[in-house]
Amino acid sequence: MKKVIKNQSFALFLAFAIIAFITIAAYTGTKFIHPNHGFNHTTLGGGGPIKFSTSLNNKYFYDNNQLYLYVDLKADKIESGASRTPLNVSIVIDKSGSMSEKNKLEYVKKSVVYIIDQLESDDYVSVVTYDDYVNVLQRSSIVTDKYELRNKISDIKPGGYTNLSGGMFEGYEQVNRTFSRGYVNRVLLLSDGLANVGITDRHELAGKVRDKNRRDGITISTFGVGNDFNENLMADIADYGKGNYYYIRNSTDIPDIFAAEMNGIKNMVGQGAKIKIHFPEEYLSLNKVYGYPYEIEGDDVVIDFKDVFSDQNKAVLLKFDIKKSINRKLEFDSELTYEDVTSNLRSVKENNTCVIEPVKSTAEFEKGYDDNVRQNIAVFEANDLMEQALKDADDGNYDMAKLKLQRGQEYMNQQMGEVAPSPEMKRQKDNMDKYEEDLKSSETKTDEEKKEMQKSGKYDNYNSRKKNQ
Repeated sequence: MKKVIKNQSFALFLAFAIIAFITIAAYTGTKFIHPNHGFNHTTLGGGGPIKFSTSLNNKYFYDNNQLYLYVDLKADKIESGASRTPLNVSIVIDKSGSMSEKNKLEYVKKSVVYIIDQLESDDYVSVVTYDDYVNVLQRSSIVTDKYELRNKISDIKPGGYTNLSGGMFEGYEQVNRTFSRGYVNRVLLLSDGLANVGITDRHELAGKVRDKNRRDGITISTFGVGNDFNENLMADIADYGKGNYYYIRNSTDIPDIFAAEMNGIKNMVGQGAKIKIHFPEEYLSLNKVYGYPYEIEGDDVVIDFKDVFSDQNKAVLLKFDIKKSINRKLEFDSELTYEDVTSNLRSVKENNTCVIEPVKSTAEFEKGYDDNVRQNIAVFEANDLMEQALKDADDGNYDMAKLKLQRGQEYMNQQMGEVAPSPEMKRQKDNMDKYEEDLKSSETKTDEEKKEMQKSGKYDNYNSRKKNQ
């Protein structure tokens, strides 16, 4: 009898303990997530796997009318063999008629089979194909029969037009069906042609991608194959979708580039990464933000990176106009927030402050320069000038393109004389010199050669801006 009472008492105690835990969790905002990842801690604190720094090009004000704030974000490198981030990906394949050329579709099939072979027991995958119509070949799920899925992939045949928007939105829908915090929730979109069915406007599509990223937290990477796709659209989708953009010159490169994307996203260290910068708007107005899309929230500039992966480096440069003379110390307060994927999605918040103060002489002002920031200013400003040249060439105005590119080269040469050239400065200079050589022969190039010139120039410039290797 005593034993029964004792067991009943223990059961009641356990029941009350569970109820108390659930009540406290509800009150404090604790959220349950995928069982492989425990639960989210609400305590904020530093010491996570992502570091960031902010620096002004000059910590002093004398009589200058502009200043720059450089933001650098660097993720720790996760050693090989460390825990792998589970995947929730949708592979969206263009199977329009042009994909039959140069065996493009066959190489895509090999890439998809490679991804399937890499899947583990907690990964979700879906496969969507599109031409005029959209077809869900594999609904988002954990693959239990890889042999059957390989056969489905093998049976894909080229069709008609290019309903890129329809395929992309279905990819988002599939990822959203099995969305999990702590997972890489990403769409992989591939196309070799121009969107000519569904939504075709570049800016409308980019805006919808931005809205989906804000609402659902799903990222997207784009893969452009050959020379007939719209590289501006594909780069915009990747930018606003917080993923990567790839230009695949030769269809034989498709498997390697898909493999590079998949290997890069297997070790995520931070999710929902966002930097918020508060600046003294009484004295300054924001002129431009280089590197990544941004938003204005009240008095803050916000750059939303979303997912950050092992050993990844991201950089943003903010350019300000000085509205009136600075007569006191001013502060730039920056805040980085993200969920630490390496520590049960612990919420991390880190802060950084830069100060600018007035001085009374040019000599004092000259002592305040930060050479690292000056090097990065040179890269971003020259990158922007090259981007302008590329746009002029898109419009067939090659003389104006040559003129703007020349301005960029002269600017970079001047900067290299004033500050020790960094590897990134040399890379940007090499990109401009290479594009200059292409422009010299633009009048004698075929249409196909001009397309490749533009795509190669933009891709080199994109990777320089994103600090991609």
